[in-house]
Amino acid sequence: MKRETLYLLLAGLAILAGATYSVIKVMAMWKTSSNALKYGPLLNATEDKYGIPRDLLFRLAYQESHFRSDIIDGSTASPAGAQGIMQIVPAYHPGVNPLDPAAAIDYAGNFLVSLYHQFGSWALALAAYNAGPGNVRKYNGIPPFAETQAYVSNILSDVNAANGTAIA
Repeated sequence: MKRETLYLLLAGLAILAGATYSVIKVMAMWKTSSNALKYGPLLNATEDKYGIPRDLLFRLAYQESHFRSDIIDGSTASPAGAQGIMQIVPAYHPGVNPLDPAAAIDYAGNFLVSLYHQFGSWALALAAYNAGPGNVRKYNGIPPFAETQAYVSNILSDVNAANGTAIA
């Protein structure tokens, strides 16, 4: 079965299960855009390499760069100086070239797993990836920042909807 057909089938099942249009629309974008299809196999292989739940790093990459070519190639950087597909800030992570997608994806996968081991849950690992480990420690959980709350919630709900699992 072609990947696109599978996603349409999953979207139909999601509608029958009561998922909202926005969940289906985002799932379609993060799984089916041309850059998603280009980097998806590498993202999934990195998940396998580091024992990350299926599609978690994939969806994180979408959240960070939306798979936009101008972000991936560094033409557009964030106001915080984050660069590339995984939006890595070179000042905090000098050991990786954030504009090399393969290197950035591998680095981000390794970093996400280290955050998971540090905090004991994927939700807290995602929060630390977004807001920094210091903020997760400071607030003893997901920081009360609207951006971080939405970041964790959106990624986990989309991955759970796509995979029919409950990652926490």
